[in-house]
Amino acid sequence: MAPIDDGVSHDAADHRRFGNVARTLLISTATVFFAGAAALALQVQATPQAAQPDTTAVTPERVELGRAIFHGQGTCFACHGAKLEGSQIAPTLMPHEWRDAKNGEFAAIYYVATHGVRSTLMVAYPGGISREQALAVASYVWSVSRGKVKP
Repeated sequence: MAPIDDGVSHDAADHRRFGNVARTLLISTATVFFAGAAALALQVQATPQAAQPDTTAVTPERVELGRAIFHGQGTCFACHGAKLEGSQIAPTLMPHEWRDAKNGEFAAIYYVATHGVRSTLMVAYPGGISREQALAVASYVWSVSRGKVKP
């Protein structure tokens, strides 16, 4: 049987077929991507945000626990100093112009302890401390920085 001459070279037909397949694949991928992003956005909106801690969480017991963690398991003292005076690698936690924990606010100090600071040695949950321990450390640091307790 002789090949049919349809006036189109097989190279051009193959190129068109490839273009159609690539276009279909791209549209399918984009549809799945946007559908997934929309589902994720709906899930994030449906999930209640974790409440930011405030100074009502600061109790004398929590401050003392934070002191023990700061100077112990959290290893915070290694960079920030035994008296929270700071060092060449970490800022003071005494009253000063706060850079990462905006204005030294309690919630901001807690955020730094639980999220770390990009491009620095400050890691999230230093020393492997828990969320509750991070709250205690934030209570201690906030209390010291406000002059409520001594380091």
